[in-house]
Amino acid sequence: MKAIRKDLIIESNSVDSLRVEKLILLQVHHPFIISMEQVFAQETRIYFVMQFMQGGELFKHLSEKKRFPESLVKFYAAQIALALGYLHKSNIYYRDLKPENILLGLDGYILLADFGLAKINQFEDGSMPNSFCGTPEYISPEMIVGSGHDHTLDWWAFGVLVYEMIVGIPPFYHKNQPTMYQLIQQAPIRWPDAERHKINVGDDAKDLITRLLHKSRKKRLGQKGDVDEILAHPFFADIDMEALLARKIQPEFVPKVDQTGLNNFDSEIIGENAAESHVPEDVKEKIRKYNELDDF
Repeated sequence: MKAIRKDLIIESNSVDSLRVEKLILLQVHHPFIISMEQVFAQETRIYFVMQFMQGGELFKHLSEKKRFPESLVKFYAAQIALALGYLHKSNIYYRDLKPENILLGLDGYILLADFGLAKINQFEDGSMPNSFCGTPEYISPEMIVGSGHDHTLDWWAFGVLVYEMIVGIPPFYHKNQPTMYQLIQQAPIRWPDAERHKINVGDDAKDLITRLLHKSRKKRLGQKGDVDEILAHPFFADIDMEALLARKIQPEFVPKVDQTGLNNFDSEIIGENAAESHVPEDVKEKIRKYNELDDF
């Protein structure tokens, strides 16, 4: 359950973004996208109730294992691509793809979650959104320079994710953020030495990642045919997409759950106090005067 304080939404001017997030979560129906079970509001907060994914974040499993075998990467990547393709057909740009926003179920399959940065594309005149958002390691070149972005923004992030799952680190990562942004815009993809690093990136995987991480969005894989273009790549040749959508493929990794049911979550998060923060009376009065959230 996601509890959102109304005063913080008002202060950050995020009312419209929250409405978009709610609309998307209530309307999307896809095997690999999380769904909203219920939404309700009280005096000071709005609550989103979603499925509980006991497998935890893909990020935690990737952090523990350092990297995944290419067969598992392919299994996850195909699901993520299908989810992104569904969103794009619904005129939705996801805009925040990263391992933290991919949740694992106890069946070993994934769900795409967190639509706080998603954008419904309503530009009928050919213009594009131009806001700056996302996670630094996954931001595309066009986002950095502010030249406007389209659906291929998600395919860039998808390429970064595929690389990170295979190699263990994003392709342009640097601890200095301005330097990392420069690398994203100008640097070629760095491939690990197979013998030295004991990491082997297959030829099909290299080609897929290279074509996804084209600096120009107009030449990026997925520009013309979107998800169909992605899934037609040889990297996915041995995946039966219909069987995948029906969850008929046996995953090679299934998360294990202990008696607490919480072992797949970060211990710091589990240890936090679940009590809601106190909202002062003057803040409550401010919320009451602001009526744009009354009908939420």
